Amino acid sequence: MQPVRGGSGSEAQPFNRSRHQVSAKRTVEVDTGLPEIRADETRPKRKTSLVQVLRHHAQTVPDKIALRFLDRGEGDGRCLTYGELDRQARAWAARLVREGARGQTVLLVYPAGLPFVIGFCACLYAGAIAVPPPFITPSRSASRIAAIAADARPRLVLTSATLAADATIRGTFPAQMSDIPWVVTDGTDAGEETGTWMPSALKPEDPAFLQYTSGSTADPRGVIVTHSNLMANMEMIRIAFGHDADTRMISWLPLFHDMGLVGGLLQPLYLGGLAVLMSPMDFIQRPLRWLQAIERYRGTSSGGPNFAYALCADRIRPEQLNGLDLSSWRVAFCGAEPVRSDDLRRFAELLAPAGFDPNALFPCYGMAEATLFISGGPAGRGLACAKTPAAPGRSEEIDRVICGKAAFGQVLAIVDPESRRRMAEGQVGEVWVAGPNVGAGYWRQEPQSRATFQARLADDLDGAAFLRTGDLGLMRGDDLVIVGRLKEVVIVRGAKHHPEDIEATASRAHPALAGTAAAFAIDHDGTDALIVLQEVKRGHLTDPALSLAAQAVSAAICESFGVRASDVVLVRPGALPRTTSNKIRRSACREAYLAEALVPVRLDTAETAGSGHISASSTALDQPDD
Repeated sequence: MQPVRGGSGSEAQPFNRSRHQVSAKRTVEVDTGLPEIRADETRPKRKTSLVQVLRHHAQTVPDKIALRFLDRGEGDGRCLTYGELDRQARAWAARLVREGARGQTVLLVYPAGLPFVIGFCACLYAGAIAVPPPFITPSRSASRIAAIAADARPRLVLTSATLAADATIRGTFPAQMSDIPWVVTDGTDAGEETGTWMPSALKPEDPAFLQYTSGSTADPRGVIVTHSNLMANMEMIRIAFGHDADTRMISWLPLFHDMGLVGGLLQPLYLGGLAVLMSPMDFIQRPLRWLQAIERYRGTSSGGPNFAYALCADRIRPEQLNGLDLSSWRVAFCGAEPVRSDDLRRFAELLAPAGFDPNALFPCYGMAEATLFISGGPAGRGLACAKTPAAPGRSEEIDRVICGKAAFGQVLAIVDPESRRRMAEGQVGEVWVAGPNVGAGYWRQEPQSRATFQARLADDLDGAAFLRTGDLGLMRGDDLVIVGRLKEVVIVRGAKHHPEDIEATASRAHPALAGTAAAFAIDHDGTDALIVLQEVKRGHLTDPALSLAAQAVSAAICESFGVRASDVVLVRPGALPRTTSNKIRRSACREAYLAEALVPVRLDTAETAGSGHISASSTALDQPDD
């Protein structure tokens, strides 16, 4: 590796455990105490870090392929065995230690690929704190990488020669960070430095990496994931998903996102299984590549957010599945954004001729603050729904997807966010989580850490500290049902509505509409007005019936929720602001709407006169709310 420096070097502050450890009661012992459900000789017992796990695999199954990265999502791609991964990680880690990275944050600036994986593992081996920022292209990612760097204050940047020489990203860094070394890893010979690596004395409570949240409702924050947090969640996922050393994970998910990093990459490495990876863009450009990779490598576990299943159902034609065999796919997990039953059903129906088992569907719930996984399963149950109130105080009920049971070793509570008292079964409240997988707090943000990670029940102030998820949900027996986000509840004339429900209704209102919408309220002459932004499907932008589609959205919302949308705006596919994990950023949508920054799709009708807006007064729905 060759360092590329912009100055004389930069001093970063080491992790201060006394400042960032949130609660002594959350400290995890060497043994997580989670139940064993499989006798698996290749899975190490009682390991305290992923480094110990990878070293174990390198010694017991050195020639087994650990990783395969598919070029353009196809072919055999490039692969690493467990022995090769260990040798590369040790070589890079030795250099990181010499650069003073032990106990310090290290920014990983890589596109999707094996170098990112080696760099991440090298940070663990070196006792450094890995910081994986989102990377798509230099121009699209520069500002966010710079913002994360300003917060994480890395000791150095680990990257490729091409990106180290690209001024796009480096030029956005604050001036005071211009002297941070950029260490290039291209062409590193594992044999040169492997022998100089010495194992770091890692403690369970030491930070393993910072997982920056996607920022769907607030500015992104770096969640401190400790080695014990990671190991606990690895075991939780193994148990809930029924994984073992024979698991073959196929993943296109971004490696900088918790589902892609922890679920798609680190889980199969923990198991001693196989991870077959591809670029997210290769999947989005041609979703069939995902399914073809599952068939080719006999994938047993794979998944993604709801949009991935909808994208396949929308863009893959039945004849493209001829000869495809998906019978090996046992766990098709779906999370990271609201899970919609109609999208999963369409997906399962499309893939049924290819041998896809609908019982493989595995809706789940999780978040970066809990490392990843909170609830899901049991495996093999398939899609399950529960009827829940459409809105507080209303008798209408709607089907919502069940996101499964709490992971082993965790406690879930549904809590009134104001009184901080537990809610009865079936009542909607904020989801609170306690367990060894809950992170140690936000990096360098103590007040926010205390408010989010150290919540106490009003009737048990001396009890366990809980993570406040900010999500609204309810319990149906042992199953969790997610309803919406606490901060994004739409209140119209005193009635509360969950934007996810309104958005799902809008997207289903007309066949010309895509499965992406944003619902929010604005102040209009002292009252709350409901605004709905709805994306149009590709191929329907010039459809003369789009005015009818907008009217159908208004009608469906009024019928389902008893409220009238003040404005329905149809926009092009991909026009709505999203997070790096593809969640709709409703606050950014609201700001764009108020600033008139969104360009509506032209509706060539006399009523709309070239606008993509349709107000309630232009429909037959101008009637008092119930």
